[in-house]
Amino acid sequence: MAKPLLGEILVEDAVITKEQLNEALAIQKRDGGLIGIILMNLGYINEPTLVKYLAVQAERVIKSE
Repeated sequence: MAKPLLGEILVEDAVITKEQLNEALAIQKRDGGLIGIILMNLGYINEPTLVKYLAVQAERVIKSE
């Protein structure tokens, strides 16, 4: 099973839009870096949201194993 991607989880939960994710992914492709940090730098999420959704992502990874 594929690893759940942070950006996709955020879009699923309507925390960010697909357009915001695409913007962050374009920056990541151009400059590198972690998607969560890029989303924070763009102001789309804050640090507590990032921490929460990293935990959600980790939980889904464990369940998918």
